[in-house]
Amino acid sequence: MDRKQQHHPASRQNKKPLILIKLGGSIITNKEIQEQIRWQTLRRLIREIAAARALRTDVQFVLVHGQGSFAHFPAKKYGVMGGFPFGDEKGRTGMAIVLDTVNRLNRIIVAECLKAGLPAVSYLASNTVVTHSRKQKYFASDTVEELLRQGMMPVSTGDVIVDDVMGCTVWSAEEVLSHTAVDLQKKGWVIQSIVHITETDGVYDENKHRLDTITPKTVKTLNGAIHKTKGCDVTGGMQLKIQQSLELLHYGIPSVIVSGKRIGNIQACLSGKKWIGTKICGD
Repeated sequence: MDRKQQHHPASRQNKKPLILIKLGGSIITNKEIQEQIRWQTLRRLIREIAAARALRTDVQFVLVHGQGSFAHFPAKKYGVMGGFPFGDEKGRTGMAIVLDTVNRLNRIIVAECLKAGLPAVSYLASNTVVTHSRKQKYFASDTVEELLRQGMMPVSTGDVIVDDVMGCTVWSAEEVLSHTAVDLQKKGWVIQSIVHITETDGVYDENKHRLDTITPKTVKTLNGAIHKTKGCDVTGGMQLKIQQSLELLHYGIPSVIVSGKRIGNIQACLSGKKWIGTKICGD
């Protein structure tokens, strides 16, 4: 068979709608104890994602996970959010140590996905993105597109990005997720929704009532109701989730914040069934 006969142009048109899932670092790790994984919870949530994927042949999933008690600890120690504050050599070493930690948790997540029958492959921002003062300068996205066309499930994470001004910086899992969603949408992919898997049943108001929906208008009434994340976190917690979700509305992309503690809730949400959480959508 010659090379022309091996080419299958139809596969390049395989653009199913996408659901981007953010698996929160707070629910899969104990953020107060360095590198402690909540194995039972992690494995259950991945099984629920796998079960939903088996039912939803009309969509594809992209998984982005938080770093929880993994990279947040060395990221804080070495100050990588702000670049190389301790001098070039120590800063470079710090960046390398944090990247090693990022990769270690990502490999664990991918391995658990494979055990559950998911065709998971690592796809890290640190290998594909260059920033200029924290803003995207370059992004090699052809690989993730081809992985999706081939039916694979890319697995990304919050990451340390090489920056041509600062040396390096940190992108949270929410930032990686939003960046990926917007880029893929601009290239013709339909982003059906963003699903944030958290410890809570959604977002609560100051009277501790869960909000079914948040819109750009109603978010102003939350005031101090959004609490700081427990444990070590250098990237923003719940406030960042809401902020990023509101920004995605400019692209017509809705988000949901869903409890991962309720057994079956994630599978229900991803399968289009009744779920408990908060939807962030337009007015």
